Amino acid sequence: MSARCPICQGQHKLLKGNPLAVERATAARLARTFQKVPSRLWRRRPKRGEWSMVEVLAHLADAEVAFAFRLRKMVSEPRPTLVTWDQEAWADGLRYNRRDPRGLLATFRALRDSNLAILRALPRARWSLVGRHPEYGPIRVDQLVAHYAEHDLNHLNQLGETGARVHEASRARR
Repeated sequence: MSARCPICQGQHKLLKGNPLAVERATAARLARTFQKVPSRLWRRRPKRGEWSMVEVLAHLADAEVAFAFRLRKMVSEPRPTLVTWDQEAWADGLRYNRRDPRGLLATFRALRDSNLAILRALPRARWSLVGRHPEYGPIRVDQLVAHYAEHDLNHLNQLGETGARVHEASRARR
């Protein structure tokens, strides 16, 4: 994507193609990423201040909740105000690292499938509908979709790196 993202405040670095293709593939990629790492390592943080694999997955599920609410407001209400959310407060308050990863993946998948169904049914002309974010200003549906695809790619990369790092550290301890 060459256009500036109002949320990222710049160009997307990872998203090269169709955002919907990325969003359709994310749940399966998440499942494969977790399969590559022993379950005993899923809650291990690679280092202080970094999220474990389960925490990243919980964040993605909750980000999909935020996306779902924003998308529904944008396609149903004229120029709605979009809600903000404090991801660190949610991580602490919802105790991300204690959550069940299988349940989180199922939640993510169900929310994502629901959101994709809305987007598939949305006429192309309505992708330019706008919501107003208190921090980022006006955002169109197409910009929101592209941002969340970039968000997926960023966290899929993070999960791959985290999984590799905790797996490596686990082998070194043996």
